[in-house]
Amino acid sequence: MSEYRCTWWEDTGRHAPTDEHGISRCIYRSLDTGEETAQLPIGALFSAGSGPKGPDDLSIVCVIPREGPRGTTWWHIDSRCSNCTKPDDKEHRCWVRHGTVGQTIHVDKNGNTCSAGAGSIAVPGFHGFLHHGVLRDC
Repeated sequence: MSEYRCTWWEDTGRHAPTDEHGISRCIYRSLDTGEETAQLPIGALFSAGSGPKGPDDLSIVCVIPREGPRGTTWWHIDSRCSNCTKPDDKEHRCWVRHGTVGQTIHVDKNGNTCSAGAGSIAVPGFHGFLHHGVLRDC
């Protein structure tokens, strides 16, 4: 079973040089160490400038493993899940996020939620939970 300790990062507002595909990625800074990178590690958490927002009016993203050439994808924790049972209800959360920037994040179904799943995230090559600041597969 794989486990990844979640760490908080912030967007520096700067971009890395353009790569061979013509893409210039954002540079992020670790809130723990000050390290800067354009390739966020699995378990990285950050507040996105756009996207679905949680009750703290922030859109929190977690970098998770995924099959494919990049090996990772972004989980927008405050978004709707693909199997949501209340798609017209704008007040509920498919994933209930506990915690905010700089805090230990825990995601579950404890709150105003739908009956889809048990609070896990599933993408090709990964199915797991974010509990008490640790992302682990199940």
